[in-house]
Amino acid sequence: MTGELYLGLMSGTSMDGIDAVLVRFSEETQALVGHFNQPWPKAIRQRIQALAQSGDSEIERLGPLDQELGGAFASAALTLLN
Repeated sequence: MTGELYLGLMSGTSMDGIDAVLVRFSEETQALVGHFNQPWPKAIRQRIQALAQSGDSEIERLGPLDQELGGAFASAALTLLN
């Protein structure tokens, strides 16, 4: 099958986890190649929700969480591709 592969990653406003999809697009068609969902562990979800509320030390809390979430997104992408 020919075409280009695109990987989509997101975590929506429900903050329930990471959704990943792999889709193949060609000039004639598009097809879902695979999908994967990784729920957030309770502790990470609580940290994400805490940042949605204003409070002290937001920047200090955001940096480490951002790195952790980046790793989780990369892990979800690799799981889908393998």
